[in-house]
Amino acid sequence: MILARLKYFLDLNDLLDGAQYGFRRGHGTTDQVLYMCQKIRDAQNNKPTNHSIAVFLDLSKAFDRVWKHKLIIKLHEYGRINGRALAWIHDFLGRRAIRVKYNNTLSDSYKISQGVPQGSVLSPILFAIYLTGIEELLTRRCEVGIFADDIVLWKSGAQVEEIESDVNLALGDLREFADHHKLILNANKSYVSFFLQQTKNCIITNLELGSMDKISVP
Repeated sequence: MILARLKYFLDLNDLLDGAQYGFRRGHGTTDQVLYMCQKIRDAQNNKPTNHSIAVFLDLSKAFDRVWKHKLIIKLHEYGRINGRALAWIHDFLGRRAIRVKYNNTLSDSYKISQGVPQGSVLSPILFAIYLTGIEELLTRRCEVGIFADDIVLWKSGAQVEEIESDVNLALGDLREFADHHKLILNANKSYVSFFLQQTKNCIITNLELGSMDKISVP
């Protein structure tokens, strides 16, 4: 009941990022893939031909790392949720504990202070609200697609060096956003793909999530 009302309110007031397609009615991964492919194909059909760079990013244990108090603030400021609804969600996120069962033995309880409950129907939409604002940040330099905790950003242009510069600046913005939300970008599971008409003199190796985190080129 809470999920249905929350989704209706968010959609009615257009409060979620438009790039967020995760667990939303009428949105799916196929839509994201087709949109991105069409944008890259359109860039290649330009005269002169535009190249594209896409970065596929992985957030480590994203749902477990949600900062509860930051989420409550964003529910109020971005989601315009207050009163009893906000108090209910705050209570839903608190006072949680886990236990491990091995054979017939149960461990002691362990209090969970952060994150959204794994397996809960509310967790995906709460995480989507937690990421609110990331589209506005990244689209200053690149295009972006989001499905829950999976993020792809891409940039097209005639000059590879300029594309590389803008993508790196966008990655820097993303790293800052992640730091402010206590999220971790996993460079080892993030990849960059190049869509180039001609490969000569177009090898790029220095896209970074940070000063020490190089992104893999598959």
